[in-house]
Amino acid sequence: MEDAHALLAKVYDAYNRRDFDAFSAMLTPDVDWPDLVEGGRLTGLDALRAYWNRNNRSITVDAAPVSFADLPDGRIAVDVNQIVRNLAGQIWSDSCVRQIFTLRDGKVSRMDVEPLDRGRRA
Repeated sequence: MEDAHALLAKVYDAYNRRDFDAFSAMLTPDVDWPDLVEGGRLTGLDALRAYWNRNNRSITVDAAPVSFADLPDGRIAVDVNQIVRNLAGQIWSDSCVRQIFTLRDGKVSRMDVEPLDRGRRA
């Protein structure tokens, strides 16, 4: 799964650079993504682009992968330090989460998020 880990490292890099074109090039057209602001799920690149643009008008989120783990079902769990700031740079939250990725044909097709239980690793 070394290639998958490298792909996800590139996803995080593009995300943190706010380069949606590079970011979305690594996702399937029908990507399934969590809406962490309003709840529910987003489906497809257009929905994700609209979500990205809305969020960028009020917050910045930096996501630093800490570890990658291959799950028995083929998904990849990434423990992430996530810092959310307002547009003035003030930190609103600094937390760790687990982001779980499903890949299809060498691209991200789904991402799920769960709280990170500091007592166990994926």
